[in-house]
Amino acid sequence: MSRESKLMTMKEAVSHYVHPGMHLSYGGFSLCRSPMAFSHEVIRQGIGNLHISSVNPSYSVDILIGAGLVKSIESGCVNMERLGLPKNFCRSVEEGRLLSEDYEHGAMTFRYLAGSLGLPFIPTTSMLGSDMLKYQVLKAKKYERMNCPFTNQKVVLLPACTPDLAVIHVPRCDESGNCQIDGSSFADEYIAKAARQVILVTEQLIPNDEIRRKPQSTIIPFFRVDAIVHCPWGAYPSSVPSCYDYDYEALRNYQKISSTPESFKAYLDRFVYGVEDFTAYLEIAGTPLTYRRLAIDPRLGYSEYTTSLVSPSMELQEKRPGEFNLRELMIIAASRELKDHDIVVAGTGLPMAATTVAKLSHAPHCHYIVETGIGDLKPVDSSLSVADPRLTGIATPAFITATLDGLGHIVHRGFADVGFLGGAQIDQYGNLNATCIGNYKNPKKRFPGSGGANVIASCAKRTLIIMKHEKRRFLERVDYITSPGFLSGGTSRADAGLTGGGPDKVITDLAVLGFDPDSKRMTLVSVHPGVTVDQVVAATGFDLIVPADVQMTPPPTEVELATLRANVSAVYYAD
Repeated sequence: MSRESKLMTMKEAVSHYVHPGMHLSYGGFSLCRSPMAFSHEVIRQGIGNLHISSVNPSYSVDILIGAGLVKSIESGCVNMERLGLPKNFCRSVEEGRLLSEDYEHGAMTFRYLAGSLGLPFIPTTSMLGSDMLKYQVLKAKKYERMNCPFTNQKVVLLPACTPDLAVIHVPRCDESGNCQIDGSSFADEYIAKAARQVILVTEQLIPNDEIRRKPQSTIIPFFRVDAIVHCPWGAYPSSVPSCYDYDYEALRNYQKISSTPESFKAYLDRFVYGVEDFTAYLEIAGTPLTYRRLAIDPRLGYSEYTTSLVSPSMELQEKRPGEFNLRELMIIAASRELKDHDIVVAGTGLPMAATTVAKLSHAPHCHYIVETGIGDLKPVDSSLSVADPRLTGIATPAFITATLDGLGHIVHRGFADVGFLGGAQIDQYGNLNATCIGNYKNPKKRFPGSGGANVIASCAKRTLIIMKHEKRRFLERVDYITSPGFLSGGTSRADAGLTGGGPDKVITDLAVLGFDPDSKRMTLVSVHPGVTVDQVVAATGFDLIVPADVQMTPPPTEVELATLRANVSAVYYAD
């Protein structure tokens, strides 16, 4: 591959490299480095019948789906994080217009890794016992189960993922394609190296001499890159670490607009079809003040303005001493389950809130890690996701690497003492559903999917689960096992080959629950102050084991409440 300039306009790159029916892979992760300008141009050119793969796509893929250009997708989830469900994705699956093949974040990362190494498949111990191995919607073979020929351990063989084209949005690169990424690189290195062709969209073009000053920071080398598009703010309204933060207000507005096909069509007509290019879109999407506010403050590592929108709520802070609500007690009770020096891999939302409280109170030496390979951090401000800029900067993590480290070298390897998860549904054996309600192939309600939860639930030494306690969420049997608990009870988890210890506690806004050591059925441990055993039983859709000596959850101390209210915002409470 030549080192000559590969610069193109976005229009030229899309016209030359994107073709109907191709397998197109997106880099980035959730609301970070989402290739928005690229998706806008694909929509303007009307290139459809696409098959999409990604680890954790969000806005940039949801908009393509809403434009009717995607026939199928394989991913670890499709996610708008704390902002709610990805509306176009969910609606299209529910209406039978989109095929979605579910994996989990670790599995997709491993598949791209296999592709980058030229291997036809890769083994994993995730997905065992889950319904990801029960259902398949695409024609290509999804997996093969086998026992390891050396150890006899049960494993799942996953096919390599080798896209026709990958698009990666990066902070900077030179004109030949050597690129460097600030923050987590997610799975982008392996996506780019697995793909047949690669388009880089870059915020900054820098001289090759500058690349050579930090060669250890080059994630994707020139010989893997086919085209480069220089497009400042090209990931807006998602974030690009070291450049700009996500636009929280614009993301919330997108969620509102994408709620109906009619309002989404009006959005496309104005913001995509109605403009010549992404630069013209930026002129009508925001003002100079908008972009100044979103620029990264190098002292923080993120935008102070964005942080102000997700900062601790005064409603939570202004309570009288000793006064608390059950939502606050739920987070505090969950935080108490973490021990000093635990290696904790926390999922988005309430798990992050509880880990924050533990880290800043009784467990200062617990190692707070997220699946994107950001680790041993000291949280200062609340975060929308595990790819949020607020997890870097003055949160001073000890390391920032990639998803392969977070979910591979830590979780899959068995080093996570605690996996901390939420869930849409749970059953009596602690199995979690974050995928769908009803039949998988024709769901009544579609959810984002596993994310990193499956591999965490499969491989962590113990799993904590925090969620709202409602009868519609606590079911005798979940509609779909996204993340395995004790499966059907007894020894079924171990029989399936799962290596982790399984669920330890479930903490809700009504009670703390555990699991019977023999049957593995859920049992009541304590009820929160002001809650009765009868209330917990009535809010549970299965026969809960209720021992004779149910305790009361200790109320929060003033120190715990002060820590919570100063450091945990309302963004963590969204359903």
